[in-house]
Amino acid sequence: MQIATKQNIVDILVTECSENTFLQQVCELGLSAELQNKCIEADRALTSEDISAKHLYLTKEDEGELATEVLLTRHRFTQLVAKNVVFRQAALTIIQNIYISKERKIFFGTSFDIAEKERQVGLNLFSQPADSVSVPLEKTFQHLIIARVWERILYKANPELIDSKAFAQLRGVVQRLNTARNIYILLTTRLVAKITSQLQKTYQQSINHRDACQIASFGVARAAYRYHPSIGVRFSTYASKWIQREVQLQALSGRLIKVPASLLERLSKASRKGNKEEEQQAVGTLANATVALSSEEDILIQPYLSSADPADSAEQKQLAGILMRIVNSVLPEKSADIVKRRYGLKPYGGQPQSMVEISKLYGVSRGSIYQLEKKALRQLRNHLRSKEIA
Repeated sequence: MQIATKQNIVDILVTECSENTFLQQVCELGLSAELQNKCIEADRALTSEDISAKHLYLTKEDEGELATEVLLTRHRFTQLVAKNVVFRQAALTIIQNIYISKERKIFFGTSFDIAEKERQVGLNLFSQPADSVSVPLEKTFQHLIIARVWERILYKANPELIDSKAFAQLRGVVQRLNTARNIYILLTTRLVAKITSQLQKTYQQSINHRDACQIASFGVARAAYRYHPSIGVRFSTYASKWIQREVQLQALSGRLIKVPASLLERLSKASRKGNKEEEQQAVGTLANATVALSSEEDILIQPYLSSADPADSAEQKQLAGILMRIVNSVLPEKSADIVKRRYGLKPYGGQPQSMVEISKLYGVSRGSIYQLEKKALRQLRNHLRSKEIA
């Protein structure tokens, strides 16, 4: 058996591809006929690229049904772990160390004033003899614990364990969780499109709409594993925060000038609470972080701004022509091409390309493209300044 390549996201459950199709996996969940039919229609709509189809959404009843399925499947995972010696050892290791760096809630339905109490309850539960342990629904693992336990089981698994019936059962449970996750992703297409179409300018310089939609699917997946109606909000509300967070983190991690996500979260929180002083401090910090980048981008953007004045329009065309000659004469061929693609200069039809697209084209990392762009912009600025002095 070959385990799928581990992704760089700890809470996305990794398992081998199922031999069954997605729709067959959906049918195996035993969902209501209405929800099954909606999945079938939605899958066909996406295959035909009809993403505006009216059935691509989750009703409140759908959310409750899927959330119940996810919770019961998580409970089944917890039970199987408790009944197997090897799996229990993995769980004990995770519970023992889960609070070393940051406090984490272990169980679904329990409430403890002190996190250490929950930790001790978890250690006692999985230290009992396998044939006598009983796992109530309230002691179902939280998703992050499931992800870490599953990751450790895969890491420690030997061929004998992988071929065992216990491992096959546990893997089947993980696949059921992933099927439910995929249903959430399938039926939130319009939600993702709506949220990513409203990206702030701070993010648009790093990722385009298509990239944002792909990144947003990870946010939906995170939400799908965790959501339950008992938190008091609809899935769309809950998932929106995860989508925005995922897009935010990915966009800011790829910026030429780094802006910490905590800064934007502080700005958003201050705005919601009406704390003008805190909001102004955050805005000032953000402005200082982006001013250097803006001054470099203006070199390339300004000559292409449209103007209603014919004289200004003619001047801008002339500046654009001068700029193109400078880019071609000053920069190396590769750097010039990256700059043209990045800012939509000729011959790329005014359509800026994202760093992800350019990095894939050249077969290098986004960081390499950023460094080349940064160096190229610096060369252009120095060249223009030397001309001014002369």
